[in-house]
Amino acid sequence: MQKPFAYVVPLAYLALFSPSAFSDNQVDALSSHQSFTGLTNTPNAQVVNTGDFNLYYGQGLPYKNGIGELDDWVGTIGLFQGLEVAGRIVTQSYDCNIYTDQDCGIRDLSASIKYQLPFVYDYTGFNLAIGTQDLGGAANNFQTTYIVADKKLENWPVRFSAGYGQSKLSSGIMDGPFGGIEIQPFSFLQLTGEYDSTEFNSSIKAVTPQDLLPYNIRASLDYQVYTTRENTDRNIWGLSFTVPLVGYLDNKPIDLAKQTPDKMQLLQAKLSTHESVGMTGLIQSLEKEGFINIQIGKNDNNKLVIALENRRYNRNQIDGAGVALGIIAANAGKSLVADLELGEQESPDIEMVILTNGIPMLAVSTNTQCYRDFLTTGIACEQTQINTTNLANTLNSTQWKHEKVNSGFGRSQVIVSPATRYAFATEYGVIDYSLALATNLYVPLWQGFAVDVRYLLPIDDSDDYKEGGYWENQSYESEIDRAVVHQAFKLPFNIMTQFSAGYIFSGYIGAENETVWNSPEGYHSVGVQYSEFTYKNDKDEFGNTMEDRGTLLGSYTLSVPEINWQLKLEGGEFWQGDKGYQVTTSHWLGDANVFASYLDSDDEQFVSIGVSLPLTFWRDMKPGYVQVRGIDQYTISAQTRVGETHNYINNGLGAQLDFQHNLGRQYFSRNRLTPSYFENNLQRLRNAYLRYLSITND
Repeated sequence: MQKPFAYVVPLAYLALFSPSAFSDNQVDALSSHQSFTGLTNTPNAQVVNTGDFNLYYGQGLPYKNGIGELDDWVGTIGLFQGLEVAGRIVTQSYDCNIYTDQDCGIRDLSASIKYQLPFVYDYTGFNLAIGTQDLGGAANNFQTTYIVADKKLENWPVRFSAGYGQSKLSSGIMDGPFGGIEIQPFSFLQLTGEYDSTEFNSSIKAVTPQDLLPYNIRASLDYQVYTTRENTDRNIWGLSFTVPLVGYLDNKPIDLAKQTPDKMQLLQAKLSTHESVGMTGLIQSLEKEGFINIQIGKNDNNKLVIALENRRYNRNQIDGAGVALGIIAANAGKSLVADLELGEQESPDIEMVILTNGIPMLAVSTNTQCYRDFLTTGIACEQTQINTTNLANTLNSTQWKHEKVNSGFGRSQVIVSPATRYAFATEYGVIDYSLALATNLYVPLWQGFAVDVRYLLPIDDSDDYKEGGYWENQSYESEIDRAVVHQAFKLPFNIMTQFSAGYIFSGYIGAENETVWNSPEGYHSVGVQYSEFTYKNDKDEFGNTMEDRGTLLGSYTLSVPEINWQLKLEGGEFWQGDKGYQVTTSHWLGDANVFASYLDSDDEQFVSIGVSLPLTFWRDMKPGYVQVRGIDQYTISAQTRVGETHNYINNGLGAQLDFQHNLGRQYFSRNRLTPSYFENNLQRLRNAYLRYLSITND
């Protein structure tokens, strides 16, 4: 059935024959009604921008011999330049049990990938992309592979696309040649027309202009206004939101000359006072911003040494380091040199040692004038060096000029976050979950020692987590599920170890040791985890016999911050006694970690994809004797079985101990507190201080 489209034609003529009506020549890359960037049912050669996350909800999509009355949920991430990856849920019902009910319809979980080939545009003038939809798995309801090229007309907001696909869709969509045109006469309006290998379709898309919504969010709404497909009278539409991932833009250079004049004036005003501020003024500035365990002194080379600890910038320790370095540079001049008796220096060299729980973890060395120039221009200071070795010797050889200021002893953190157990797109429902509020009391007492207690308050359960449901044994209860003490030590040769003992997983009592070696630059890491735990009773509350649990795992991690990538290999005995190995590839997009892992344990194989990101403010509450903040890492993932014709639910293979207070998260800032990471994110040091100035002077 054809849909009326007469009102689209005048807009198309306006776009083609009235260039003066254009707001610009941009043609936005927007979501299609499938799981790729494109038109209606077909792709173009565009992809989601690197570091962006796009969430799409649509109704009506190609299925069987026509357009199914289905809901379509797609989450897409621009993983790196030219690559978008997507996870998709297609469903007809949301809480229908396929095993017991007859009219549930389809419920499908799938992944898709699309890659825009590099260098093609440079040599040909058009873009070329390849992709596959609904890859892997036992049931491929929407499997499609394709190659597509597109070309945007110069000085016109028009883009043509053409490609060839192979599809398992019984309707024949994208099973053969396809092509289309996108026209964007205004910044807020786009028109599309396409041939999808079987029929002609046209859609109208409304999109919010750049910078209209906060946090660089863009929203779009699309509606199919015309199709030659018969027996299709459904409203086919979709809504999407695109937002940069947390912290992705934090390492982008900022040109203050292109900012509002007051930002440059504010920075210059702050830096201009450095000559007249002495040691007391510097300490007061650092203390005012909430840094703790502050000490200032000098070494035998008359270098200014500052030791401090950041508990305010909890998304990433590099932000706390950037703010502290900016404050030091703005307060280090002749008066400070005189107070510390640093000789005749006008711009002292400094070494700032970052502490965690009183343990020195990383040092940044630079020259104050060189660093002030870096803050002003954005041109990296060649005298800036990052180091993680022999830091205890650095502190021991420093002549401190005062006692510690703002001691961290007993300063408690109350870490509030959601706790979730969930299952996606199973035969029981689209999203089954148990949701609780996790309140984690974390109390550091002396160097490397902390008390860690977590209380869970149930909030809500889906039907299948309630009494009588498939997962009723896994629903949250109101309880203290973790009470542990930790003691960490920094050993020679960049080795760090932590001993933990207490009560975990709502009933297990025992101990764990985690030991990690990091190479000096941080590219390589080797770790070992060993634990033994015994359940408090012979049986749990459901009458299940409880066996002793433990882990014995070895791991190797390769970190390549130049391309924001990590590869982790680990193997041994997992929490439930199963033995095997796991390979995880992670890509960092700011403070979001997008990962995929392959698990082989007890001759069963699984693939997981997910994302970990912080759920807390960029600048948390100032640390007092009680500080309330969010969590530094919240993880959501989906897992599917591979190598089998079935996809039975995983019974817990590959499970591990994952404390909030483990070495990677607590001491290494999610395994990023390394010289190589800092050296590849120097602009983030500058941007953190500029952002701090904007916040504190509004």
